[in-house]
Formats: sequence, structure tokens, C-alpha cells
Amino acid sequence: MRKLHKLTSLQKQFSEEHIGIVYKYLHYKQLPVDEYYDIVIFGYLSAVQEYDERPELSTFQFTTIAWSRMQECLYQHYQYQRRPIRNAPQISLYTLTETGTSLDELIPNRKNDLQECASDRMLVMEIMAQLTETEKELVTLKAKGLTMREIAERFSLSPSGIQSRFGRMRKRLSITIE
Repeated sequence: MRKLHKLTSLQKQFSEEHIGIVYKYLHYKQLPVDEYYDIVIFGYLSAVQEYDERPELSTFQFTTIAWSRMQECLYQHYQYQRRPIRNAPQISLYTLTETGTSLDELIPNRKNDLQECASDRMLVMEIMAQLTETEKELVTLKAKGLTMREIAERFSLSPSGIQSRFGRMRKRLSITIE
């Protein structure tokens, strides 16, 4: 989807005349207006701009283009919500489970696992010390669950450029560690 820019007066008028398409779309998809209006409206406004600025689209009905753009926005929203980092469960060591046992009782070898974690953490710290500040930031963003595209946007690069940077880092680190 293209980035939005300020609507012209003609585009504003056109969008106001056809705003009912947004409500029809939400009703058809059985989505609550108060939750999803802000998500799909950007697709609708993108369709308004595209329909006005690209004459070759006049062979299609505006509704078709608007529904397509709103569907893209909805898909992106669902994809964003499904990221593992957004759905990670949060529990405490002292939280009781459904059976009334604590996490300590469920994981009896937790102290051994903690030693392994500490060892892994030391290895990660050693590896991170060999990275540049930019590379550390790339690794941190990837660890937080961002996609290559999102990382690329933050660094004003292409997703393939980010992937190649990760490849070069892996290659360099594998030589250093051996």
C-alpha cells in the first residue's frame, strides 16, 4: 500500500461522498465499527488517492479498489497482532497453576537450567561485544520480533539489504567463534 499524503480538496469531497463504503465493508465483515474503523479508514483513504491519481483505475469501480485496500489494512493489522512478542504469556515464579502447584514445583531442575541460561548469556554477551552499534541495534530489533521490512524502514534500507547484513554478521561471527 502506498503512503498517504495530504488529500486534495477534490479527494476530500470524493471521500466524504463515498464514506458509506467503509461502513458497508465493516458491516459485511461483521466487525465492530468502534474497533476497526481506525484500521480500515487508511486503506479507504489510500484508495481515494489512488483512484484519483491513477487514471488507468477508472476502468474499475471505486468500491472494488476501496474494498481491496481496506482488506490489505485489515490483513496487516491481523498479521501485526499475531506476532509472538505480542502474545507472549507473562507469569511469575510464585503464580499458582490450575492444579495449585507453583512454577518451582513444575520445573524441579530450574537451578540447573538457570546455570545453562547464565552460560548462554555469557556467550551472547561475548558475541555482542564483537558487533558494531548498528549491528547490535539490528539484532535487538530482530529479537524483539520486528520483521525484516520493519527493520529496513527504520534504517532506510531494503529488506534484502538487512538480510544480507545479517548474513555477513553470521559469516563473520562464525569465523571469530571457531
